[in-house]
Amino acid sequence: MKQLLAGLALLPLLSCSTLVTQVNSETLLFNPVVTAQRLEVSVLSNGCTEADQFYLKFNQDVIELRRTEPDLCRGAAHLVRLAFSYDFGPGVYRFKNKTRFSDRVVR
Repeated sequence: MKQLLAGLALLPLLSCSTLVTQVNSETLLFNPVVTAQRLEVSVLSNGCTEADQFYLKFNQDVIELRRTEPDLCRGAAHLVRLAFSYDFGPGVYRFKNKTRFSDRVVR
């Protein structure tokens, strides 16, 4: 009986490891802003997300942001603001990623 209770107590802790963000998965973007020289966007982080863990793909008028490394931290998910330099030039752009708008941004 004690082993069963110990196993049940560990179950929620083990399920946290399933929250690891998938590499090369489509990243959900929050509050994207494109200027002629820069992309600013918020993404979900568990505590270890950095801008160098993403690559920016730009093709004609379509912008895509993909994660190259998982966020292995186990903190509470929150939004972080990232910036990427790129010479977009003037124009209207659309995102391949799904986008959302939220005011819960940590700078």
